[in-house]
Amino acid sequence: MFIRSTDAVIFICGRIGTLNEFTIAFEDKKPIGILTETGGVSNEIDHLLNVSKRGRAKIAFDNNPEKLAEKIIQMARQDINATNGD
Repeated sequence: MFIRSTDAVIFICGRIGTLNEFTIAFEDKKPIGILTETGGVSNEIDHLLNVSKRGRAKIAFDNNPEKLAEKIIQMARQDINATNGD
């Protein structure tokens, strides 16, 4: 499981495998970035979160790849610092 070895993930487009990886990252409480307006599963995640009523902690949405990467890097740093007791 590659997703479990990451500090954070960004999803772009995708199909059923992407959805599976998203659910693993979500359950593991990883920082997650969704690059919007790329089609595929990434366009459906917002809707899935609404209907599942599971919250949006550690999930960022943006259609600008640079802004999204900045948000996810910041979230990952916060997680790493919290884990290390900083």
